[in-house]
Amino acid sequence: MKEEEKGVEGKVLLFAGTSEGRRLYDFFLTNGIPFDISVATEYGRELLEEKGKEDSHILVNRLSEAEMEALLRTGTYSLVVDATHPYAAEVTKNIHTACQAAQVEYLRLLREEGRQEGVIRCGNLAEAVDYLRSHEGNILSTIGSKELRQLTALEHFEERVFARILPLPEAVTQCHEMGFQGKNLICMQGPFSFDMNVAMLRQYQCRYLLTKNSGKAGGFDEKLSAAKAAGAKVVLIDRPSEEQGMSYEEITSLLKKRFGVIEKETAKGERWERFPLFVDTKGKKVLVVGGGAVASRRISSLLHFQWEVTVIAPRMEEELVGMAESGRICWEQRKVCPQDIHKEFSLIVAATDSREVNREVG
Repeated sequence: MKEEEKGVEGKVLLFAGTSEGRRLYDFFLTNGIPFDISVATEYGRELLEEKGKEDSHILVNRLSEAEMEALLRTGTYSLVVDATHPYAAEVTKNIHTACQAAQVEYLRLLREEGRQEGVIRCGNLAEAVDYLRSHEGNILSTIGSKELRQLTALEHFEERVFARILPLPEAVTQCHEMGFQGKNLICMQGPFSFDMNVAMLRQYQCRYLLTKNSGKAGGFDEKLSAAKAAGAKVVLIDRPSEEQGMSYEEITSLLKKRFGVIEKETAKGERWERFPLFVDTKGKKVLVVGGGAVASRRISSLLHFQWEVTVIAPRMEEELVGMAESGRICWEQRKVCPQDIHKEFSLIVAATDSREVNREVG
């Protein structure tokens, strides 16, 4: 069987914390693909909640490899998508190792690298510090707060380094403890435009821009262009190692095929991925097993096409209870049993949050 034809049971577990991760979050919500998303901090949750979290389960914690493996061994997930930062090498290693141990399929989303002409390339941050130690001038650091401690090895770092970090209380506290104070801390959330980068470099009279190759999604091109305009040199920390993986477009294309997502015709004339069969469903009977958020969406669509809907579920969403009370649907408040599956129904929809129950219905 070809890779794209294999069926997927269970949820997708998405490890995020990047702009691509947030794009995948939107993709899963839009297409009704069952998933959970894991972020390391409450700030990561807040960025997602700005989009609305009603259709997902957000897990907030910095998981160790053992904790990741334990989570995957619950049987809830059949696929893991790793959309963590390209420089989070240890996290990616842990996710991959946990997937191998739990025998769960692993996909790595790779961010395309940005252009590198005219930069001072360093294999790691230690090499960058060695270079900057022997070259005078102020530095705009855009590498975040976690690795800033290495920059304290520079003479007069507290005056020379201007560190751009996320506006998180714990990050500010850590930087203060390292010796970074006042105007030398720039606490802002990106993305940062070309003009903003130029303004910062000129404001702080920086001769160097210290950065990582975060790719187009991480604003790398804007940093390069801004440094050139401001007359600053770019000191670039290379990515940890060459990785095998897929682009955002490749991963979403694969997921659409796995989960049977229907692609509408586009302005470019691309074709549907599924044959649209139009039939008269008015008055035909459908059984929906489940009463949660997924079932609610399915039932709303079915009622639009005038199906006669029967729901079997111990509990239902408040909206569905209202439909039952008004007579729009018939609700049997109990668990499903084998005798419920019979030819009276033209269609049966398994829409519970239990993989086992959905499999039994199928």
